[in-house]
Parts: sequence; C-alpha cells; structure tokens
Amino acid sequence: MKEICYKDLSWRKIRLALSLSLMRGEPVVIRNAFTFIESNFDFIPLYETVKRFFFDAGCGMLTDSGEDIQFVPEGIMYGTFDIDTGGYTPISEIELLLMPALFGSEFRSVINYRGVTHSHLSYPTTFLKESLFSLLERMGFYASMNLKRFGFYRSGGGLAESRIYPAEIKPCADLFAFPEKSIEGAKVFMAGMNMEMAGREKEFLVRSLNLEDNRVQIIEVVDADGMGNSIQVYVRCGAMHMIISKDMEIYNSAGDIVFDEAKYYSLLSGLVSETEKFIKTDYIPEYIITELIPYALISGSALPEKVKETEEYRVCTEFL
Repeated sequence: MKEICYKDLSWRKIRLALSLSLMRGEPVVIRNAFTFIESNFDFIPLYETVKRFFFDAGCGMLTDSGEDIQFVPEGIMYGTFDIDTGGYTPISEIELLLMPALFGSEFRSVINYRGVTHSHLSYPTTFLKESLFSLLERMGFYASMNLKRFGFYRSGGGLAESRIYPAEIKPCADLFAFPEKSIEGAKVFMAGMNMEMAGREKEFLVRSLNLEDNRVQIIEVVDADGMGNSIQVYVRCGAMHMIISKDMEIYNSAGDIVFDEAKYYSLLSGLVSETEKFIKTDYIPEYIITELIPYALISGSALPEKVKETEEYRVCTEFL
C-alpha cells in the first residue's frame, strides 16, 4: 500500500491522491487525512459522498483508520453513471476525482449529476467547461460539461451532464502560452437574494476592472434550488476563455447562514486582484496548474519549473 504524507494538507491534495489511486489501481493510505477532514467540517459531507459512491459503484473501499484514510481501489469501468451529490458536495469535485481513471477507458462515459453546481468549496461548472477542459484538450484529453439547472450549496438540486472520452494523448510544449489576454466581460448570478446586491457587485466590477456597463451582466437565476451568488469574469485567451470566479459563502455544512459582509468585500477585491494579475503578467493561478499536473506527466507536456517543487507534483510522480 502506497503511503502518502503531505506537510500541508488540503482537500484538493486528498482528492488528487484518491484519484491517482483509482486510476492506477494501487491502494493508498493518506496520513492525517481523516484528522484534517474532521477538523474542517465543510469537507465531511464531501468525503462521505465520495465514500458512498466508491462503495455503490464497486470502485473500491474508502475507510478511515485513526488519523488516516485508506483506499483500496477495484477500478471503474466506462458507462453511464447517475450521481446525486446532495446539498453539500460540489459536482465539480466528483468530476475531477473520476476523470483520470475514465480518460483511460476504451469507450466514452456519461455522468448525469444532481447536486451542487456552484459552491465556495470548488469550481463552478463553467470553469470546467470553458477553461480546464480547453487546456486538457491541448494534451489530448476530451470532456464536456452541460449545465442544465443551477444548484447552490445547502440546497443542491442542480443538474448537469458530463461526457468523458478515451484519451488521445499528445504532448503540449506550450500549455500555458496565451497569445492575447483581455477581459471579455463578467456575469453576476444571483438566486433567492436581494438583487440590489447584484447591482452593487456589477458597479464594483465595472469600476475596478474598467469595463463598459454592458460588459457585466446580472442574471437572476429563477429555476434553482436555494440561495446563491456566483461572480464570473471571462478572460479571452486566444481561442479559449479563462474563467476567474468567486462563489459567496452563504451557508456552512450544518445549514447555518454564515454570510459575512467583511468577507464578502474581501472576496470581491480578491477576484479583481487575481483577474488583473492574470491579465497583466505571466501569472497562472496555482489551482489551475496543480489540476493539470497528472495530465501533463501522462502526456509528456511541459510544466513550469516551479511546479516541480510542489507536493502535488511529488505525489503525481510517485504514482506515474
């Protein structure tokens, strides 16, 4: 059984190790992972959803053992899956968990999701569709994501369909080379909340990013379960869009309202700062690079040198 020890644990790192274990069919123990999950209550429902799916789909056994978690994989076959993530697990996390294994299948897989499409804990489905999947295509990994209904954190009820195709691997020497970068616009999605707040968000984006008024759209989501607020900036990067987004934390995993106005304005400022840094410099958000590490290693694609110093890179090389 492979032993994984992270110095600085996060859910993303735990998910990466589980994903690689499933893809390679190699049992893994992740030290101190269960202690981390128990100490971060919002990740408990996510962990339980993954555990339940692995068991129900016959993918293997995920168990907690003292401070650690262990996963003994049995593999996953291509096919059609119906996955309900409930009200507290983002479907993006399940998609990212399963993709590496399903890319290695002989035939296409279809996943019909019901659950959380927009959450502060993960990426919105638009980011997968417009940004991550476009970068994966450069290395020969093809997938699609079709959002059918919004589902916000706590309520779930969102609907989406994913299709994951057998990989046609090809190396990419300039994965993060973008000929031009410019802000195309932004969208403010609001459901079940005071629309005046959406207006303030639009004004902030117009002023801070120096955008024309008509480049920022306010979209009131009527057909959605629960309250939610998602802000997405669309950056044109040659033939693709990079989506830089923030989802407001309105509830915690106990269902209590935890909206904090100070945190809210900090989040908006952070969105603007990250967008400007991406536009004006060679900066690529760390979360984007780390999500692509296993695919770059599999395809022989180039990665920035600084990535090789990360824990994610080390763990990927241990499996690949």
